[in-house]
Amino acid sequence: MICAMLCVAARVALALGTETYPDEAYYWTWSKQLQLAYFDHPALIAWSIALLGVRTGAILWGLATLGGVFALTRALGGEKDTAWWATALYASTPAANLLGTFATPDAPLLAFWVWTLVALVQQRPVATGLLWGLAMLSKYNGLLLGLPVLIVFWRTPKRFVVATLIALAVTSPTILWNAQHDWEGFRFQFAHGLGGGGGLHTFLEFLGGQFGIAGPVFLLLTLFWLARGQAPVVLKVATVLPVLFFGYASLKARGEANWTAAAWLSASVGVAMTPWTRAQWAAVGTNLVIVAAGAVVLIAPPKALWAVPSVQKLHGWSLLARAAEQKVPIITNRYQLSALATWYSGLPATTFGGRRSQYDLWEPPAIPPGTDALWIAEWEGPPAELVAQYETSTQIDWPLDEKQKVLHPFLAFRLGSKRR
Repeated sequence: MICAMLCVAARVALALGTETYPDEAYYWTWSKQLQLAYFDHPALIAWSIALLGVRTGAILWGLATLGGVFALTRALGGEKDTAWWATALYASTPAANLLGTFATPDAPLLAFWVWTLVALVQQRPVATGLLWGLAMLSKYNGLLLGLPVLIVFWRTPKRFVVATLIALAVTSPTILWNAQHDWEGFRFQFAHGLGGGGGLHTFLEFLGGQFGIAGPVFLLLTLFWLARGQAPVVLKVATVLPVLFFGYASLKARGEANWTAAAWLSASVGVAMTPWTRAQWAAVGTNLVIVAAGAVVLIAPPKALWAVPSVQKLHGWSLLARAAEQKVPIITNRYQLSALATWYSGLPATTFGGRRSQYDLWEPPAIPPGTDALWIAEWEGPPAELVAQYETSTQIDWPLDEKQKVLHPFLAFRLGSKRR
């Protein structure tokens, strides 16, 4: 219990001590235009932000996930002490602390994933279908729960059909939205995960990322448990499946280490139910040190780490509040930057160029002929194709101190009088 409380305290400190994460701002813009789904993900994260707030909601989802780990251990026959060990093992992983702090689709996904497993172990098809559907309504990764559901209910086909039909009904808004938008969400995620550009180097990056996201001792302990420990098949499948699936995907395209985060839920339960107490202490202790050190670095990064991507993503964005002085719509070259510009300045924003995103499906802010716009980007000025749409393009003085030049060297241009 103490370990879980320490980790929750670290999450609160991290939430209060860092600026808005780019993806959080993007999902926040979704919450201002609620839909059945969005270009990148299903809609649950947007509705969560609208109802619970950004990081408050993420922390609450993280607490629900910890409760699910405890409940899953008990459902499998573990004693209370064992359930607390499982909770401590998971709570101390870097994955749990990052995804239980920042508002991304993983926050609700992990909560509904572990509670789906609880309902599954308890042989409750209706609850299983409902929770499984909510997992898929959080993120497409939830589809992987279909194999554990099949393994548990394969002797009782009626229960499997009931659970599957309920899950499909719950996640139907995502299917309906995709059907209405030429299956853009499905096609984008397929290309994102398996679309090419991968190879041995991206696979090795994926493997290295697992040590970072799970913690080195806990990861090794999980491998030993999978090879030697006794556990229900569904628990091992729920652990191995995300790692194998996204490990294979990493050979096809560069992925994200956090995509396997659900694996460490069931792994925590499995490892806690072994008699390897000293090894469990080592895993929790090592991860607590990593989490504490990581929180300190992310909250107050030393100068030597300003250029580290994880630091850059959590600092330096508040300077975008200066854009409010211009009082005109903002144009950027990245969807995340457009979202951050709106978050900090309160002004409408859109994108010009960059990868396709939800901004390409929304109507851009109205910029009538004869009116101005503001271009903001890091390192680069507005592209010639955009400048040609305006009468003038004038760089705005945007003072940058030494730290800001390393974090985000913003350039701003006032685009004057849009042409007809």
